[in-house]
Amino acid sequence: MDAAESSRRAGLRPRYTPAVLISRGRIDQQLGKIAGLTPLDERRKAFRLLIAVLTIADARRRERFCSDGCGHWWHRPSVVG
Repeated sequence: MDAAESSRRAGLRPRYTPAVLISRGRIDQQLGKIAGLTPLDERRKAFRLLIAVLTIADARRRERFCSDGCGHWWHRPSVVG
């Protein structure tokens, strides 16, 4: 599942609060909880975790929809600007 891989990529232990939250329940319900974590240290962990989740999701999307090329500017960062 993406939760375990995201935690691993973010360098989080499975027992850390953001890792626990993302692995339980529906992702749409858990994201709000993760984003609202306090204190600052938990927010840093949550940020790293959410970036890892987005990286995995983008890789899957690229494989599925953009493998033959696409026009998405975010897939060509050198072109931006």
